Amino acid sequence: MSFIKFNNEQKMILNEFRKFAVSEIEPKVEKIENEGTYPSSIVNNLAELGLLGLIIPENYGGVELDMTSLCIAVEEISKVSASIGAILVVNNCLVAYPLMKFGNESQKGKYLNKLAEGEIGGFVCKPEIDLPEEQNDFKIEGENLIFTGHRNLVLNGETAEFSIFPIQTNENEKYFILDNPHNGLSFSSKNLLGMRTAGFMEAGFDNVILQDDFSFSVTENNHSEIRDFSNIGFSAVSLGIAQAGLETSMKYANERIQFGKQIVHFSAIRDILAEMKIRIESARLLVYDAASKFDAGEDFSLQSKIARHVASETAFWCGLNSIQVYGGYGYMKDYPLERYFRDSQVIQLLETSPRALISEIADKILN
Repeated sequence: MSFIKFNNEQKMILNEFRKFAVSEIEPKVEKIENEGTYPSSIVNNLAELGLLGLIIPENYGGVELDMTSLCIAVEEISKVSASIGAILVVNNCLVAYPLMKFGNESQKGKYLNKLAEGEIGGFVCKPEIDLPEEQNDFKIEGENLIFTGHRNLVLNGETAEFSIFPIQTNENEKYFILDNPHNGLSFSSKNLLGMRTAGFMEAGFDNVILQDDFSFSVTENNHSEIRDFSNIGFSAVSLGIAQAGLETSMKYANERIQFGKQIVHFSAIRDILAEMKIRIESARLLVYDAASKFDAGEDFSLQSKIARHVASETAFWCGLNSIQVYGGYGYMKDYPLERYFRDSQVIQLLETSPRALISEIADKILN
């Protein structure tokens, strides 16, 4: 008996997103990945269907799905394109969720409606390590701040109509909302190992005025909650990558003939496929357990961190070993395996890192 029980609405969501991924993304994914281009037409289709603001309440124009449903949608999309899965996670978990939880009514009315109508929101990542070029350099001007500096990663930055910019002031942490274009704010492209079509950018700030009216304060616990929520979303992306690796490997193993028989009958290949399945099912239980705890209003912090860590490690392992199943063909860019492997590396580092997650898990269980 499965521990994961989807209700009828969630089953419908699974089927609809699976159909969308197969019919709308799969025929185009090889081209956009080879070119490294942002999937504008696909994202526009998602927007027209109202699928970019999945968790946004109905009174702001959203679909108001629960976290479990968001994970289902993200996993199905990420089986075909992890980049598009990540776009959904950023829009919902790192942009919509902070606004829903901590923004004022004016900010919610303006920006949640924009997201629900199909606009893309960006998120400016805080540096995990303070490098010289990423140091805060701000001065106070009345109730506003003037910021000059650099941020190495802006998620959804390529097409964002506005961005959420967390910054630690001398007194507290604030999330500023920056409309695009914004005086003094410039974006430049990044050439990443993986997730090459997700629209990640880097940002330069030249005396950018951060208006207090376009900000909301968050406590340290609030910021952790936002990261924990996004951990669940990103773990669903990793789950999709891992599942794609398994399905692709199984298909190849059943078709590839060597020494007169299908390689699926070789014990080494069978062991790899079985281990993939074991790891994926274990990760899936953790991901949907974290999502269900959030939906039930329970403490989900520890579960979200564990799910993120295990799912990302599973995606990496499946990406690497799907290459082994293909043998020499696995190292050719003609097949999607190298993309699974590259994407699994990048997804581990969005808004956190494996080392940071391990440290946070230790803090949770020891304090």
